[in-house]
Amino acid sequence: MKRQITNANFSLVSKELDYFESSGLITGEQKTGILETYEIKGGLNFIQVVVTIGAILVGLGVLSFIASNWDGISHFIKLLIIFGAFGGVNLAGYMLTENNPRTGRSLIYLGTLVYGAGIFLIGQMYNFGGDFPTAFLLWSIGVLPLAFQLKDKYLMLFANCLFGVYLLGSFDQGFPYAGWAGVPITYLAFNYFNKSRLLLFFANLTSLSFIFQIALNYEAEGLHVALLFFFIGLVMYGAKHNFEQDIFRVQGNILFGVTGVILTFPDIWDVLVNVQSTRLVSILFALAFVAVLFFLIRKGNLISLIFVCITIFRYYTDTIAFLPKSLFFIVGGLLLLAFGFYFERMKTKGGTLA
Repeated sequence: MKRQITNANFSLVSKELDYFESSGLITGEQKTGILETYEIKGGLNFIQVVVTIGAILVGLGVLSFIASNWDGISHFIKLLIIFGAFGGVNLAGYMLTENNPRTGRSLIYLGTLVYGAGIFLIGQMYNFGGDFPTAFLLWSIGVLPLAFQLKDKYLMLFANCLFGVYLLGSFDQGFPYAGWAGVPITYLAFNYFNKSRLLLFFANLTSLSFIFQIALNYEAEGLHVALLFFFIGLVMYGAKHNFEQDIFRVQGNILFGVTGVILTFPDIWDVLVNVQSTRLVSILFALAFVAVLFFLIRKGNLISLIFVCITIFRYYTDTIAFLPKSLFFIVGGLLLLAFGFYFERMKTKGGTLA
């Protein structure tokens, strides 16, 4: 199998091989053989972006015109417009796909928007009940088979985002049982679409949102939820991965960083210890948390440096606000300069920044 790289990276490899050839290090045949082992990744290009935006603008214009005259149209005509627009746009998209693939795909994208608009309009026409997030779930379910059939990761990403809106909107609407099926599908899509990092990123977000929903459903205390996600973040950061390592590390780092800062607040610990001991427990946790962050900073982790700054600022505004602001900013600036000097030395010696 050929190794897929971006067009920019392919150009860089090609230039380097030209230099090696001119220096006599490799022959022209060797250079050609090496270049043939690579394949440029497919992705959005200028034409794709232009026709997609054009199709969306046309669709918005038509929908705006219909909306302005919506009250004067009968239900039957409304349904004809919705189904006609949906069928016509998708049919045109499929007919153009063979000779004009980018324009055809853009019309199919427009068809998914018409489908979503139809869900909301029909619900409004017939006063269907149900929760608002359910409409996004139905929209996601409609986009999902199309994404798999066309093998289009951008449609899959759109379906994933719609499903995420359903999960987030369900916090006050009852437990989102569709998550039991939806979360595995997001990871199935990640493997189906050539292990797209973007899809993995959103699959992890969807999974974390669903875990949060489960915690809310069981009425878990804020401390327990924060500790749960803190340890999930540590596991995501520390677990060994191959291709997916950087995505899990970044998301895990952000997750345990955010929850770690939350756990430095004394009030969150009042479920576990008495009110007099909450400040002591929170300070002990903060010291351990900052120690972990400094350990990661020594390994070149820039995200941990951000959370060290956030933690310092959080304590400045809370417990040590009596310090002059000028002194706080001077000390903070000196710390950042020291870290910058350290990172520069690490990079000069060949280290990496995680």
